[in-house]
Amino acid sequence: MATTVEDILAAVRSLPPQDQQEVLRRLAASLGGANASANLAINDFWAARTIDELASEQRVDPVIDIHALALSDWPSDESADEFIASVYAHRLAEREV
Repeated sequence: MATTVEDILAAVRSLPPQDQQEVLRRLAASLGGANASANLAINDFWAARTIDELASEQRVDPVIDIHALALSDWPSDESADEFIASVYAHRLAEREV
């Protein structure tokens, strides 16, 4: 019998991924207690959905024209390395705010 949190985690980690998810789902449900709305949210979270269902829920449309993903204001003479450096710089600046 597992007696410590570490023992329990080791036992769960030894399970296949689907069984690990089932342990998480049941633990979350048991922690939800009598709160019906929490249990519904937990069940909804673990429910398998198709890509189409997720896209519909999130109200996103498929990309039809790849050019729609292009940055219109990015200088065409700058390299991919400069673009990546710029993205990292913006992310770092956002973290510091």
